[in-house]
Amino acid sequence: MFLVPRVADGRSVIANWDTLGMRATRSDSLILEECRVPESAVVFQSDDIRPFRLAHANWFWGSYTAVYLGVAAAAYGEVLKVLHARQPPGYAQSLAYHPDVRRHVAKMSVDLEAARLITYRSAWLSDTWGPTPETTAALYRAKYIVGEAVSRITRTALTLAGAHGIFKGSRLERLFRDGALAPLQPPQADFCLWNMSMFELNLDPIGMLPPLRPI
Repeated sequence: MFLVPRVADGRSVIANWDTLGMRATRSDSLILEECRVPESAVVFQSDDIRPFRLAHANWFWGSYTAVYLGVAAAAYGEVLKVLHARQPPGYAQSLAYHPDVRRHVAKMSVDLEAARLITYRSAWLSDTWGPTPETTAALYRAKYIVGEAVSRITRTALTLAGAHGIFKGSRLERLFRDGALAPLQPPQADFCLWNMSMFELNLDPIGMLPPLRPI
């Protein structure tokens, strides 16, 4: 693992990060052509990255979890404001009083609170026990449940907000786009489930069959 100085010869960037969500990350394509960096640019070197990943799983696998939990909380808070503010013509009460709306809000609150508590527990295990198998499984579990929850919450929030919420400039429109990407941001949903099952069944990863046939 190394850092490439911005002024390094042979380094260039193609500004092609035009995605559905997470646009502010600006993960543009880095091009390295005959680019050489000094040895001081190296920050970590190993013949086996797995121990490093395990020791720092809270960063590798937990960072996106916290980001998307924040997206879910923001979408939930925003839709509550919208529902209180929107009053259909001819009615004396806001949309917040509609029974179907209240039912959706209740389900969103359950999703959000469950995701929050699972995330907090994974963080507590990481702080208390370190990178144990149970901690690692908890980190995968948290990312999976947060990814699924934020997708549901942002989709429901956009539906409840109505047509005005889909316009560019609407906060819910942006949060919906960000939330839609949660299951595929590392670690991806299927990757989380694959690893969680291995920990739950106490299986040796070396004995696991590859998901795809190698060349």
